[in-house]
Amino acid sequence: MTNHYGVIKQVMLSNRERVGKGLELLSQGLYPYVEQQLQEAYPDDWETQAKKELPDYKSTKKKDIKEWLSKDTGALLTVISKKWDDVFQKSIDKPEKRIVEELIETRNYWAHGDEFSADDTYSAINGMVRLLKAVKADEEIIKKVEKHKQEVLRILVQEQNRQENWQTKAAEARIISKLSGLLEQLPFQDASLLQDALTHRSYLYENPKEAKTDNELLEFLGDAVLNFLSGEYLYEKYKEEKDEGDLTRLRSALVEDKQLAKFAEQLELGKWMRLGKGAIADGAKDNLSVLSNTFEAIIGAYFLDSQMNAVRDFVRSLFDSVIEEIIAVSPQIDDYQTDTPQIAIDPKNQLQQWVQKNQGAILPQYRVIKEEGLPHDKTFTVQVSINGKVYAQGTGSTKKEAEKQAAGNALKKLGLL
Repeated sequence: MTNHYGVIKQVMLSNRERVGKGLELLSQGLYPYVEQQLQEAYPDDWETQAKKELPDYKSTKKKDIKEWLSKDTGALLTVISKKWDDVFQKSIDKPEKRIVEELIETRNYWAHGDEFSADDTYSAINGMVRLLKAVKADEEIIKKVEKHKQEVLRILVQEQNRQENWQTKAAEARIISKLSGLLEQLPFQDASLLQDALTHRSYLYENPKEAKTDNELLEFLGDAVLNFLSGEYLYEKYKEEKDEGDLTRLRSALVEDKQLAKFAEQLELGKWMRLGKGAIADGAKDNLSVLSNTFEAIIGAYFLDSQMNAVRDFVRSLFDSVIEEIIAVSPQIDDYQTDTPQIAIDPKNQLQQWVQKNQGAILPQYRVIKEEGLPHDKTFTVQVSINGKVYAQGTGSTKKEAEKQAAGNALKKLGLL
């Protein structure tokens, strides 16, 4: 029981009390070293030499200099400082002299009853540890001081975590308040992820201190999630009625830019998107590509936030709202040549179908070969290769647009467009 009380008492020490404990241990660790160095430098009168550096000694009732030095940390540190050039610089390095001076100030503040912050306490005790190690003090004493140091560090980390948590919660509250309307439709657990998904690269470029990232990686993830979920949706709904070609065309229609932009408009993403002033002036709020890309980023972020089932439920309601209309304007068709009105197939999907039909189970490979322009206004050049052979290039303001153009140019080269 006594041990537990002792542990609790140590943890509950104030910063000033902890500095005081450290100073007591410091004097215990320093005194043997100071006495030894003074004896070596002044074999016959080391005590007299020590007294000369302590003008207050004469005014005290203490007669034994040894007793005073062994118990008064300030006196010990003063002697080291005053006798540095003649005695102590020979055995410890110059940086330790600065520590000695700082610890003299610490001891004076403590003696005057000043309070210490956690940062000041850690700095003081860390200096004590360094000085004790420099003079090769008793290991047990060093361990005791280091224990105080670790406890202060733990308190510092706790304070920092509390501060960071408070800041995070405050920032989260601001985001939730700002995006409350959108969060009613997309119940994100982490509203900051939703904000990231709404952040266009133009906003990040103009506000680098406020915005931590743009939405392009989330857009990449969302594109993959949408392709999977649209394929799953169509397979489950029409596997008995339609063949692979029909389902591929329907999937292209569900996730093409125009359709995704319509989904974005239903969510009114234009008013929630974080855009740079230049992008706003250029009409980005109503830009089909920007809306489509932002919707994909929202899906990517929602997947990270709430996992696949939540995203599946959300997009299926959107798919249900448009699939009948898409089918109505898309009669059964064969291959790519027909005079019947049909869905415009995404060029990347069309190229993939041609490759797998004519060259086997391989996929076209897309590679960015050039990036030009400012970070918020880039132009990408992408080349598409099939089985190691470069077929075409394409450019666009996003990698996805450039890939689509490259695929379209490859289809033209193959005589399919």
